[in-house]
Amino acid sequence: MLMPATAAAQENGLRAHAAYVPNDSGVAAAAADSGWTNVQWELNGPFGINAPQAWSQASRLGGSGGRGVTIAVIDSGVAYADRGRYRRSPDLSRARFVRGYDFVDGDPYPNDEYGHGTFIASAIAATANNAYGTVGVAYRSRIMPLRVLDAEGRGYPSAIARAIRHAIRRGADVINLSLELYDGPLLTPTPRSVTGSKSVRAALSEARRAGVVVVAAAGNSSDPRVPAKRHDTLAINVGGTTERGCLGDYSNHGPGLDVVAPGGGGDAEVPDDANCQPVTPPGRDISAVSFRPQSPWRFEIVPRFRGTSTAAPLVAGVAALVLASKVLGANPSPREVEAHLERTARDLGRPGRDRWYGAGLVDATAATQPVTPSG
Repeated sequence: MLMPATAAAQENGLRAHAAYVPNDSGVAAAAADSGWTNVQWELNGPFGINAPQAWSQASRLGGSGGRGVTIAVIDSGVAYADRGRYRRSPDLSRARFVRGYDFVDGDPYPNDEYGHGTFIASAIAATANNAYGTVGVAYRSRIMPLRVLDAEGRGYPSAIARAIRHAIRRGADVINLSLELYDGPLLTPTPRSVTGSKSVRAALSEARRAGVVVVAAAGNSSDPRVPAKRHDTLAINVGGTTERGCLGDYSNHGPGLDVVAPGGGGDAEVPDDANCQPVTPPGRDISAVSFRPQSPWRFEIVPRFRGTSTAAPLVAGVAALVLASKVLGANPSPREVEAHLERTARDLGRPGRDRWYGAGLVDATAATQPVTPSG
């Protein structure tokens, strides 16, 4: 059984570039006042991913907003088109979509019935400078919506494996998996990493060989064993952090964790980490435009998603900026992209890599700095 993983400026000796600040309103209404800067702490706050200057750098390098990169969102579908009672999200441009597929109903219409996939797609690619809503990390990337979760957010590993292979065949550059596997009884399921399924692992291996970057949510069970190290190379495994720069109290932090990104919520108890305040009220969650399942035609800033599933699309968006700006060359391998994101991450917690934060908090500005050739 498959369910969504929900609970949820560096210079380096180079000249710094002015931050790009689009006019998105921060609410599900038109108001050209850049209100997103007060809402999306995950992009520009003290413990955000440092996106605004990265946008300027990527544009200077010809990769404006992740232009030319296709990201497959394997989830509950996306509000990509007006069809029946469904409506396209006003924060996702029609021009940003490539043809997707519905692996639940077996048809080419991956409309979202649950809202999770639309939220994830918005976190990645919400339109910038449209005086509405929020800003996606890779706001000019293309989204390939692939539906594997039903109207209750449930699905099966066989569907996700098929969707991964579909994304490979259809030319996706990046795949986002904001999903978590569960075993056992319905009322008391045991969580696993998305790599816990043999069929999914086989498909992920194909993606790796095909040169497709896969970003996966680590999961939301506070498990120190998930994700496992033995499957670390299949995806960039992402944990979730809070507004205070602490590991989220929901986030898995097994030995296969690679990096972290904002997921919102409350702080975990992390030894020797002054940023963590687990007895204080939780910080803010992540913001994006989506809808409630009972009204897929009414869009709003949805407050109900927090966790590693909201952290993963931020990393997928940064990966798209890296690919579009060609700071690693024209065709970097998934291994090279992963290593670059780890190398440029902001260290959190104890010095160096650790089991709580992996290599650290992904930093979009550092990741889009041109790489100086060694030697």
